[in-house]
Amino acid sequence: MLQKFTRHTHIWGRIFFIIIVGVFLFFSSGCSEETDTKVVTVEPVLTKVQSQTEQNIFQSITAVEAQAMMKNKEGLLLVDVRTPQEIKQMKIAGSLSIPVGDVIRGKFVPAQDSPIILVCAVGGRSYIAGRALASRGYREIYNLDGGIEAWRRAGLPLEVGWK
Repeated sequence: MLQKFTRHTHIWGRIFFIIIVGVFLFFSSGCSEETDTKVVTVEPVLTKVQSQTEQNIFQSITAVEAQAMMKNKEGLLLVDVRTPQEIKQMKIAGSLSIPVGDVIRGKFVPAQDSPIILVCAVGGRSYIAGRALASRGYREIYNLDGGIEAWRRAGLPLEVGWK
């Protein structure tokens, strides 16, 4: 019974965290004095052709699943939505640094059929970014469950002290 209580507490804690981050991002995005309207467009090296009848995917995956997908999925984009300061500490090799706010505001515009894995510290910000991309019609979005911390705990390779 204690396990069930702990599991539910963890789930509600995660939902609460996502809601708080979402509210923060919603209110902070309108208050910025930022005038930069730069849009980042990313085209994958190889694109996978998908039929229009395929259903869109938005799901969380483990670090091991993400690593396997990075090796096997053509045209995959690995997008780290953490802050530049966080990325300087450690990052997954080959990841693109696109702040979560840029993803949410539509400044990050990858090809619609590019499969995308989103990464943050523990999975909350990347989940919110994934929901934003999925709502704009992106077909294949994956959230790294547990974020870069889960990747590190799994003993997967990281670039540390990157500049």
